[in-house]
Parts: sequence; C-alpha cells; structure tokens
Amino acid sequence: MENKIVISVGSNVYSPKGFSPIKNCNNAINELSKFNIKIVQKSSWYLSEPIPKSTQPNYYNSVVLCYANHGIDKFLKIIQIVEQKFGRIRIFKNMPRCIDIDIISFNKNVKNSLLLTVPHPRMHLRKFVLLPLLELDSKWSHPLLKKNIKFFLKKVKYQKIKKLKIN
Repeated sequence: MENKIVISVGSNVYSPKGFSPIKNCNNAINELSKFNIKIVQKSSWYLSEPIPKSTQPNYYNSVVLCYANHGIDKFLKIIQIVEQKFGRIRIFKNMPRCIDIDIISFNKNVKNSLLLTVPHPRMHLRKFVLLPLLELDSKWSHPLLKKNIKFFLKKVKYQKIKKLKIN
C-alpha cells in the first residue's frame, strides 16, 4: 500500500561539502528517490528565524509531499540515513543544521514512541511548516487536533518568515 507522507526539510548552515543550505536540502530530497520514495510536490522555500530564538542563522525550509510503500519506522530510518549522508550531526538540541528532515504526517496516522511522534508534535506551532504545507494542501487537517492549517496559522503570530522566489 502506498503511504502519503508529508516531510519538512530545512537547513541554516552550509554542508561539510560546501553546499548552500538550499542546495544541500534539494540534493537530500533527490536522494530520497533512490529509496523508492516518489516525490510528488515540493513547496516554495521560506526563510524563517530559528525557534527557539537564538543568534544562529535563519533557516531555509520547504515541505515535500511524497509517496512510499515503506512503513513508518523504515521511512524514519531512510531519512536518518539521508540526513547523515548530507552532513547531519547531532550533538545538542536545536543546534545549527546543514540538513533536517522531519516527518510531519504519515497517512494521517498517529504514532507516539520514544523514536518518533507523528504527526510532528510541534508542526501546528511552526509557520515554517504551516505556510509551505498550505501551498501543497490547503485542506490538510491535523489528525489529532482536528483543525485545518488556516486555523493554526491564525494562532501562530510570533515567527518571522518570508517566502523566497527560488527553487
């Protein structure tokens, strides 16, 4: 069975190989197709301030709609492999990242384990997820909170974000 999966992809520093944040993210998105993941649609790029607020550089973020026959645990392993290949290092929470891929939703399923919570537990509080997701699916609704994107966007006012005119 093919699963409908929404992921967010972001970065705020150059990769170890010298790729810009957007180039590194686009390369990682392309890499997913090598794992039998079909990329269907990608939002625009958005530039947003870090959360929590800090002195680190702003983030470039996009949301991707994809389909795969993988189960949720296998899909998580794949994105971790891709993150590692493209330079992700995990030393401390909220550190600058050359690549960050999060599962936002997976077939509208709910999962809560030590390794993964789906839907993403803070996605409804993040304009850098909500605005790109609105581009891809304006009718998307949160499977637990039973509210749509426009509802959450009205509630989230604190994050500065700008849509970019690049791919």
